[in-house]
Amino acid sequence: MINPPFANSCYYHIYNRGVEKRNIFMDNWDYSRFLETLDFYRKCPQPQKLSDFRRRAFVFKEVKDQKELIKIFVYCLMPNHFHLLVQQLVDGGITAFVSNLANSYTRYFNTKHERVGALFQGAFKARLVETDEYLLQASKYIHRNSFSLLQWKSKIYPYSSYRYYLSSKKHPFCDIGFILSYFSQTNPGLTYKTFVEGDQSIDPNIFPLLLEEEN
Repeated sequence: MINPPFANSCYYHIYNRGVEKRNIFMDNWDYSRFLETLDFYRKCPQPQKLSDFRRRAFVFKEVKDQKELIKIFVYCLMPNHFHLLVQQLVDGGITAFVSNLANSYTRYFNTKHERVGALFQGAFKARLVETDEYLLQASKYIHRNSFSLLQWKSKIYPYSSYRYYLSSKKHPFCDIGFILSYFSQTNPGLTYKTFVEGDQSIDPNIFPLLLEEEN
């Protein structure tokens, strides 16, 4: 079921792409701005828009009761689409987060690239992640997205959370420890890297539940 009712503490695979399949990232700055937007709007309330905060247009006041709307576990930004694996923490968290993310990034992108109109192809898509198996397979599917980009073959793709999973370094906003806890840190045959890269196929029982770029 695409875009099921969102419930607190549940996990969701979220996806959206550019309108008419156009690229939504044109250079490194665009990728960086999207990641900054992810981090900024995963919490609420925000006393000002990200653009104003970056320009220091107003005095930024600390919000004492700020809460996380969602927790982000996996992401991958591709030239014309993005994938997220998240958990909703408060009522309406995912809807508010994705709305703020899309609106803020669209304003930035349209201003920078001198365009008007919608950037994303309609409403985002989401699927409920109901089992641990699906959670792990979804993370694998998302992280393998960049493997199709030949220019990055044998290199670490910089616009996904995967490089942090390989290094175990702390990410500014992505929780990598939760999924890594399912895997061994010492046995080479049971590591997350082996899970993602060793078997190139996705479990056929899980694949129909994943979001398809061409839908």
